[in-house]
Amino acid sequence: MSLDRISDWQKFSNKVMKHIIQYTIPQYQNENDERDQVGTWTAGDCMNAIKRYVSRYGKGLRGPTEELRDLIKIAHYAQFCYDKRKNELKCNDVYVVSKFENYGGK
Repeated sequence: MSLDRISDWQKFSNKVMKHIIQYTIPQYQNENDERDQVGTWTAGDCMNAIKRYVSRYGKGLRGPTEELRDLIKIAHYAQFCYDKRKNELKCNDVYVVSKFENYGGK
């Protein structure tokens, strides 16, 4: 088995996108489609949500499927946290990317 971190990440990010479409939007987006509950959160609030899911890891409280779903939720909250913290710090992105950029991969 060769290491292909880009392909692994792309497969995982597709799972996160499916989670957003099938779970997050139907459950949390309000009727006017403008804002969900995370829209009002700070980066610290997002980090606290991540900590909550991390603390459940390995305890088997909700079964293996939900444990895996929690990992997807952590990734999604990490994206929220990154964007919110970047704005709070008034910083630029760590890596500026464009749609057609060559990242030095294959």
